[in-house]
Amino acid sequence: MTQAPRYGWLDGRIVDWADACLHVDTQCVLGGLNAYEVVGAFRSRAGDNLYFFRLHEHLQRLRLSAKVMRLAVPYSDEELGAAARRLVAMNGFREDAGVRIVAYFGAGPVFSYRPEEITTGVFMVAKAATAGRRPGGLHVCTSGWQRLPDIAAPPRVKAGANYHNVRLAQIQAKVDGYDDAILTSVAGNVCELPLANVFLVRSGVVVTPDVASGILEGITRQAILDLGREMGITMVERPVDRSELYAADEVFATTTLVGVTPIVSVDRYPVGPGAPGPLTVRLGKALDDAVRNPAHTRWATPVYDAGDVS
Repeated sequence: MTQAPRYGWLDGRIVDWADACLHVDTQCVLGGLNAYEVVGAFRSRAGDNLYFFRLHEHLQRLRLSAKVMRLAVPYSDEELGAAARRLVAMNGFREDAGVRIVAYFGAGPVFSYRPEEITTGVFMVAKAATAGRRPGGLHVCTSGWQRLPDIAAPPRVKAGANYHNVRLAQIQAKVDGYDDAILTSVAGNVCELPLANVFLVRSGVVVTPDVASGILEGITRQAILDLGREMGITMVERPVDRSELYAADEVFATTTLVGVTPIVSVDRYPVGPGAPGPLTVRLGKALDDAVRNPAHTRWATPVYDAGDVS
């Protein structure tokens, strides 16, 4: 079991880990009513600092999720960014870490949203990024559970309650002997994995489901699209059929803390030769270089002041 960090952040204060608690009678606990983000803080190649990757974009997406949920976030982006930075520093992380920033509904009547009816707050948890990379790739299935449609519970909203849907898919996949699952929409198009966006490669073109395909608008997904285009690779966003996964030369997943993960089989069909493909490897390296290179100033936010990292 991973050792717990020393501190959490709860409603404006750094608190001891044991005191980072919400009351059971909150809508966050009772109904999963929260909006959240997970932001990666990555050690640079030079080892001189940790850098948050696209912190601003994560906070923007938190605002969007909260807006759709009519959840009033009682802190500015500047306050949340400073709190995340302080929490990582207080916990003394020197290697890769992830910060979960959670805006939540507190005590109040069920389905209330007005500030005079219900409290809201924010908590943060910082932990070492221990999720191992799978360089050999994942064996996945297409799930019998369908992705929630936008008309029911919008997947572009990163809300705790939405993850019951994908949890069912991932657990079923593991029960059936797979590493993970790919969910499809009610129309049968490919959406995403429970915790990752999905890409495929056909004849040198990289394709990913578009933002109208019932996906979370992934920040790492967008980074891959940007990096690929800068590298001269044709990157396409469009609806994707399930059978295209079987016809693909390469398939890979992207997520915040792990980056690019090859997918080497889908529904027991091997993807290409059944090994990570060349574009998957190139894009994975480009992303890893970007998250560990503070020269990407548009994406990098330092955690420590100069000289504070040994």
